[in-house]
Amino acid sequence: MPLSHTIGWKATGLRNRIVDRWWERSLGIDTKGVKDVNQPDANRYATFAYSSILKIIDHLDPGPEDVFVDIGSGKGRVVCCAAMRPIKRVIGIDIDRDLCGIARENAGQMRARRSPIEIIESAAQQYDYKDCTKFFLFNSFGAATLQLVLQSISNSLTNNPRSIRFAYVNPMYERLLQELSFLECFDRWERRPWTGLKFDVSFWRSTRRGS
Repeated sequence: MPLSHTIGWKATGLRNRIVDRWWERSLGIDTKGVKDVNQPDANRYATFAYSSILKIIDHLDPGPEDVFVDIGSGKGRVVCCAAMRPIKRVIGIDIDRDLCGIARENAGQMRARRSPIEIIESAAQQYDYKDCTKFFLFNSFGAATLQLVLQSISNSLTNNPRSIRFAYVNPMYERLLQELSFLECFDRWERRPWTGLKFDVSFWRSTRRGS
């Protein structure tokens, strides 16, 4: 890696840590840390910079009639960021009971909340996404679970046709989305030093056939 990139990533990491601490204090929440999730095909809980999360949410462009869902919501950082906007409802789904408990505490005590928040303890593939219009996923599980989640979303579009948008952060299994007829990629951000973006992000929307 070029020296300029190494310096860039270090500078970005330092800046993000400072900004993240400011956001945690401002919102009155605590979402820091890493936690292993003892469930099949589940990745450990971790999070990333507030600045990146807010940019991704802005790109999804949720409005007053949208239901925003974070699939694998952990301690609720993304959920709380989304709830700063006037959205119809914000949902966090996670399979880990302890993480859901922390997320509920954060949601209940956060400042600057403008939307109702619901934290649901559930396997992501078992949830009914029939009302959800804006989706956020930070690589919370492996390909097997993702395939089932995408099938659940597809079924929800059949039962309730609507337009959706989907942000996939650290898209390790993006090929599964590329194979679908009901989603199309409309944008992609690549991680770069100095920009603050630590992970690639791909953005998807429902096609006319699925919407």
